[in-house]
Amino acid sequence: MTARASSRLRRVPAFAAAAAFAISAAASSSAAVITIVNGNDPNVGFNDPAAATPVGGNPGTTIGQQRLNAFQHAADIWGGLLDSPVEIKIRATFEPLDCDATSGTLGAAGPRGVDSDFPNAPLPGTWYPSALANRLAGSDLDPGEDITARFNSSIGTTGCLEGGSWYLGFDNNAGTNQLDLVAVLLHEFAHGFGFLTLVDDTDFSEFNGQPDVFETHILDIQAGKHWNDMTNTERMASGIHTGKILWDGVGVQAETRSTLDPLPVLSISTPASIAGDYGIGLADFGAAVTTTGVVGTLVAAVDPADAAGTLTTDACSPITNASQVAGHVAVVDRGTCPFIDKATNVQAAGAIGMVLVDNATGSVPVAMGGDAPGVTIPVVSITQADGATIRAQLAQGVAVKIWANPRRLAGAGLENRMLLYAPNPYESGSSISHWDTSAHPNLLMEPNLSSDLPHTVDLTLPALRDIGWFPTTGPAAGPRASAQRVQQDDAPKIVIRP
Repeated sequence: MTARASSRLRRVPAFAAAAAFAISAAASSSAAVITIVNGNDPNVGFNDPAAATPVGGNPGTTIGQQRLNAFQHAADIWGGLLDSPVEIKIRATFEPLDCDATSGTLGAAGPRGVDSDFPNAPLPGTWYPSALANRLAGSDLDPGEDITARFNSSIGTTGCLEGGSWYLGFDNNAGTNQLDLVAVLLHEFAHGFGFLTLVDDTDFSEFNGQPDVFETHILDIQAGKHWNDMTNTERMASGIHTGKILWDGVGVQAETRSTLDPLPVLSISTPASIAGDYGIGLADFGAAVTTTGVVGTLVAAVDPADAAGTLTTDACSPITNASQVAGHVAVVDRGTCPFIDKATNVQAAGAIGMVLVDNATGSVPVAMGGDAPGVTIPVVSITQADGATIRAQLAQGVAVKIWANPRRLAGAGLENRMLLYAPNPYESGSSISHWDTSAHPNLLMEPNLSSDLPHTVDLTLPALRDIGWFPTTGPAAGPRASAQRVQQDDAPKIVIRP
């Protein structure tokens, strides 16, 4: 008989004892009981006594109580979806996290412990997050909290996403510049349930010399290997194989076609030297990218270099070559002003679409947030490298089509397997342990918060089934080859960027 191994992770700092109490998710006979353990000190975080007006079904009358209520509401949602005979305990705090005036970490969560070779473990020599291990074993293997969750209490204060605020309602009705706490909670709790790899993101070794169950489903089609079959060096190289890292789980694969939309692309027909399909990022505003699409010629928009924007190519001010832009697709550079200002200016000049070129290196086109009901043209982005390639040919006449290819799924790769987020350069805390940002509609487990997320768990639930939450669809028994030891320095997190 193999001895059971367990470990307390140190990726998420342990919290000092506080004046803590707990709330539990209401549960039916088939649901999991999820208990929120309040780890904040008196008068801060969940214990903040500042008065608050009930909002969106949240009846709390203090900021602290509304935060706890939102946690319980998210726990209720997950509790009704997961089946476990063992109580799941989440130790939670509201505290200052990394941020600046325009970007920051909203929350970070992960398992406090992992177990392997426990009774009923589907895969030997493989780490399972404690909540999942308890569910599979049918007993509490390591009494104590199973998940640690930290959320940013500084949002909206000077120097931290200024102008933003948490929306604490239950009704999925966050306003402009509000961040829906329940949506972020649903995301972060999923990391604690097992939607993450424990592979160390500095040397790419495996945690304490064993693979984790999530890792066994990470398939690199460029390398032709799963991550648990790789060496540390191979995993390090694999982590930036953008568009080549797939989730190899039958539960998710079965639901991609009914979940995902056709893949939005920028197709270039001429000149022949740059013809082909280019990956694009989408905006939260403007016209939808459809299978019919918008066809036109790319034209560089020109505007003054002034206080609104220091470049003549950033479209931060009214367009000065409107006669050339009118009736065509405008190309603009990212930087200085909001995306919605750029789109508003090129639309006013008569553009039928906008292509934004990133101003930083990276392999993933940026997603563009904002609320602009007056923008009615499609707005998309491309990488800095693709932008340089295309801009060099504008004088030759670049014919494009912004459309959604019905033969491909937005966010899926080979055989409709979901793509995992693998940008180049690698992003600690975001890479691999999230769905790729090319997914459309936006999914819960993407690394960046999308304003249009409903309070549902989309493909997250079948991914949890793939790692063993429901025995009838869990992984097949039997060992898979492992590489070396691993640890991760930071919990997966959800962030917001300009």
